[in-house]
Amino acid sequence: MRTGTKVFLVIFLLILAGGVVIGVDVYLSWKTFNDNPGAFSYSTPVFALAPDNSSVDVTTTITTPTLGYIPKSARIDIIIMNGTEVFGDPLQVTVKLGTSQVINFTVIFEMDIIVYITDGNSIALIAEISATPIYIGIPLNFLMQELGDIPINLP
Repeated sequence: MRTGTKVFLVIFLLILAGGVVIGVDVYLSWKTFNDNPGAFSYSTPVFALAPDNSSVDVTTTITTPTLGYIPKSARIDIIIMNGTEVFGDPLQVTVKLGTSQVINFTVIFEMDIIVYITDGNSIALIAEISATPIYIGIPLNFLMQELGDIPINLP
């Protein structure tokens, strides 16, 4: 057998072995995730309204599962809804899987909402949170989980 053929065969076998390892790890991640559908969770959020009613700070702790053997991360998507419309820009935070991490985000209000709150009215927002595991930079959208909604009722 020629040297070029040997090198090709070794490279091919290494790529094949790597594909098998990655495939098994993704399968184990999927199996663990399906066996424990509440794997991602968050704590009761804490709200802090700015003194001038211009924004609200929201703090919660996201707990993530360990999936498979190869370390992964998760993209946490937070969308603030005011009724049925999206309020502000969606927020994305990346966390390491298998940990608990504090997530802080701020909702900045437009002038009409500031005046509305200052006049003594209340406002109800919803923060929709979802988590998508990321494996070697690739989002595993089939494992995406909705964490639920955080109601933000002010004041």
